[in-house]
Amino acid sequence: MRSLHRAALVAAIALVSSAHIGSPDVWFDGLAGPYKVLVHVEAPPVVPGIAVINIRIGEAGVSRVTAFVNHFDATGGAPPPDVASPIPGSTSWYRTRLWVMSAGSNSVTVSVSGARGEGTVVVPLVALPGRRLQFNGALAGVLSIAALVLALGLFTIVGATVREGVLPPGVEPDAQRRRRARFAMARAVVILAIVIVGGGAWWRAEDADFTRGLFRPLAVRVAVDTTAAQRRFQLAITDSVWVHRNDVAWLRARRATSATPLMEDHGKLVHLFLIATDGRSAFAHLHPSTADTVTFTSVLPDLPAGTYRVFADIVHQSGLTETLTSTVTLAGERHSATRDTTTDADDTWAIGQKGDSMRSVLADGTVLTWNRNPTPLVAGEEAGLRFAATPPAGDTASLEPFLGMAGHVVVVRDDGKVFIHLHPLGTISLAAQTRLTGNAPGVMVHAMNTALDPADSLYFPYAFPQPGKYTVWVQVKRHGRVLTGSFPAFVRPSSASDSTR
Repeated sequence: MRSLHRAALVAAIALVSSAHIGSPDVWFDGLAGPYKVLVHVEAPPVVPGIAVINIRIGEAGVSRVTAFVNHFDATGGAPPPDVASPIPGSTSWYRTRLWVMSAGSNSVTVSVSGARGEGTVVVPLVALPGRRLQFNGALAGVLSIAALVLALGLFTIVGATVREGVLPPGVEPDAQRRRRARFAMARAVVILAIVIVGGGAWWRAEDADFTRGLFRPLAVRVAVDTTAAQRRFQLAITDSVWVHRNDVAWLRARRATSATPLMEDHGKLVHLFLIATDGRSAFAHLHPSTADTVTFTSVLPDLPAGTYRVFADIVHQSGLTETLTSTVTLAGERHSATRDTTTDADDTWAIGQKGDSMRSVLADGTVLTWNRNPTPLVAGEEAGLRFAATPPAGDTASLEPFLGMAGHVVVVRDDGKVFIHLHPLGTISLAAQTRLTGNAPGVMVHAMNTALDPADSLYFPYAFPQPGKYTVWVQVKRHGRVLTGSFPAFVRPSSASDSTR
């Protein structure tokens, strides 16, 4: 019974996506066995709730497409898959709706059967309760009036039953019966009051218990250490649940669940981004080191003075992805003789970007072009993040893998309410996919290990979740050097969205 009560509470809260700030949907572009698939998971608005699974198959001859959802630590076996039906009017898209019953790290398993045999792929889905939906005040007023009317009706029925229920027709109740009726109505009032007070106490206890279990991003503290020859940026996870994650007694006393350890994603425990609050003036992608997975430190590049939004992507061994957020104010550049020395060889940053919404000139003269149609970008519609790199005249070098991927994209809304780190395989974490597929932590699959033709278009499947002004940061690698470009983007509201967001 308690689990049913908890389910009712969970169903009344909104969903957050811990590593996709303001961007809960999941996109995956890759292979299901021999089949090229694009999977778009429309995350459920509540948990338990229904996720809409959209699957595009890149070839003909497909006879059956199925999907099912399972929690990362499910012990009762996999649920039976649901058949995805073709979307009317489309020859390549299939759709099904699946219940997501458990909050946290889930997997969506998509299977395709056809002329080329069978293929399966696992797509991570993070669904976490982050807040309670507030009760509508007007509705509460209407329900309160209705409850008062019903209560008065109940008391009237009780009084009439005791006073007149056994009297013959036409006989008036005497004073004793009227007195007994008043006592019965008083008892009914007391009983109803006990029910209301007791029910309210039970509900408040359940609500408080549920509130304690709401997902909250791990609390962090950021600081800049200027005592060394080079400034160092420090990010410390100060959240008690994380600091005491190995203290069983502490966790038990607070009815808290131990967080699973971190695992590397693209060979790094943390992908940390510093993005100037003005949108495009400065950007850094760093990979701090740590000795205790509590404090993470990185040499701070020579970034201009100003306020920066801090986003730090981490992945737990459960497959749960999370973005830690903060802000930091930098005093200004501090050049040194060892400017190129960083904590990590893959650290990179860019200052003073050149270009417009269609074209960005990179530091080595390479021109990065956003190959998009002239129609406006619309929230909720596939964005067409396709980019081509044109090297300087006479330079024929190919693009190289950066952290195992053909490229990286960071999408951030100018107010910081949307942030996501993308790869050509989509919005998912490669480490989370590997973990949920059943491989050991750290054993990565599907990474890009071959060089690319620089004329090829890089594709990052994604849809802007909300209207507004964005900056799209794109990172590629040539001649062993990571290059960063940026594009301003204005996204219009869809016909079904709230243009005031």
